[in-house]
Amino acid sequence: MTADDRQSGTDPLKQALGGYLAIPGIKAALLVSDQGLVISSMARQGVDTASIAALAVDTVASAQRFGQQVKAGSLDTMSIEFEGLTVVFAPFTPDVMLALLAAPGSVGILLGHLSGGGVAPAALVRGGAEGAASGA
Repeated sequence: MTADDRQSGTDPLKQALGGYLAIPGIKAALLVSDQGLVISSMARQGVDTASIAALAVDTVASAQRFGQQVKAGSLDTMSIEFEGLTVVFAPFTPDVMLALLAAPGSVGILLGHLSGGGVAPAALVRGGAEGAASGA
């Protein structure tokens, strides 16, 4: 976050994550640290982003261990379809991942936005997460 952003009150991470909420069916978009902490999030009413962040770390770590064990390489994107929820995890850096929660059946839309030039806060993570994580 730049000094101008701090003075104007804009948060580039929240702005980028807010772009995901414009996608039909999205309930939440959050950046999660490798410690299971919320770096930044935008969510609809009633979404417990802190609990999701804490659970996301173990979920993704298990998938990453699976990939290593079967020599499939690094995890690129992980999607989970539940009866009442679609979840997509996308690691951006070794210590930061994006978690998206959406209505059931939304995985195609979400993956399309991640791979097809939709809102992508990865550059913001590289430039702004250090300040966000340190409380700056």
